[in-house]
Amino acid sequence: MPLSSRLTSKCQVTVPREIGKALRLSPGNLVHFAIEGGKAFLSPAPESHARALKGLGKDAWGSLGGADHFLRRERDSWA
Repeated sequence: MPLSSRLTSKCQVTVPREIGKALRLSPGNLVHFAIEGGKAFLSPAPESHARALKGLGKDAWGSLGGADHFLRRERDSWA
């Protein structure tokens, strides 16, 4: 069953308790909104953006032979 909340005159909305609990939200937490395909999504903001991005591009380095190999080849091209 979808959960509902009424929009106030200031375009504010109360997050239903079940949603807050499922997302581990508490008062004062920062949340992010996104719009995709005409739908809005709510997600908790990461505590650390650096930690959230860690390892994001590791698969890309594999196609280049690994970061060390790529950097070595790049530095050799400077000489």
